[in-house]
Amino acid sequence: MDSSPRSTNLSPIYTINVLHADSYKEMSRITSSMDLVVADQDHLMLAQVLRPDRDHVHKVLHRSKSKSKSLSELISSYFDNSEKTTRFCLSLRRCIAEAWRLYRPIQNLIDQLPQSHCDLVFQEFGKFDKEHNPFPGPDSPTLDQIRDLFGVLNRQLERRLSKSSSRIRFVRPPTVCCSGAAITAYTLAKFTRRELAYEAQIKVASRNTYILKTDLDTLDSLVRRLHNAVEGDKRYIQMGLGIMNDNNTAQEVLKHLEMDQQNLRHCLDLLEQKITTCLITVNQSRSLLLQEILHHQSKAESSHSQ
Repeated sequence: MDSSPRSTNLSPIYTINVLHADSYKEMSRITSSMDLVVADQDHLMLAQVLRPDRDHVHKVLHRSKSKSKSLSELISSYFDNSEKTTRFCLSLRRCIAEAWRLYRPIQNLIDQLPQSHCDLVFQEFGKFDKEHNPFPGPDSPTLDQIRDLFGVLNRQLERRLSKSSSRIRFVRPPTVCCSGAAITAYTLAKFTRRELAYEAQIKVASRNTYILKTDLDTLDSLVRRLHNAVEGDKRYIQMGLGIMNDNNTAQEVLKHLEMDQQNLRHCLDLLEQKITTCLITVNQSRSLLLQEILHHQSKAESSHSQ
């Protein structure tokens, strides 16, 4: 199997702390039941997995009535991009299911077939060769587009964070002197509270953007390895089909495929684990950001009522 320049090993600590967590088990239970759901029913899968869901997010954002249009747009972009990440992860779940289906007849040949049945072997080889590669190739735009969106968003969030920090430093005493009667201590305090709330939201969004982009990098590495592995097996099978349909050729190709099976299964398991943890991360990050927005709303409403 082709290796990737990026490391995708999951440490024992990762396995203990994440893969054994209740949230991981619950997400695995939900997603394992929908691996073969057809693509045009993605909305049904999304409704079961994405938390907080789109409607709830929209209601909270609508109620927040932020005075900063640029911040509202950045926060909305974060939620949109995280939803795209969930959709992509669910599409990869289908890729894994298709890969298991693709290799199952080959594995059955390796496990059960007597050496004399070379006609059946080449029949299965022909079927395998005609199947499409379940995993997107290096030129597939989907993952790169999502990562680019997060990259752009992260830069925008950093600029907005710098802007908020500068505003807070500017208005806090003793840096500023009141230059007119219209500028009151109350106005400055209110402005500072609002900017601090904005800053807190931006920090949460920025941190989560970085985490999700890192997860997407790991997914990309695993997907590339699996894509290259399937292509390598296809090339070897094509070589066997191009020689002659004899028992020696059949056994040679099967021997090569058998050597690759353990690595393939390991990589499929790693991808499935990473997809599940990425889905959990998306939901947790969306919840954290929404909690920060709701916290600001609650404080703002409390100050208005006083």
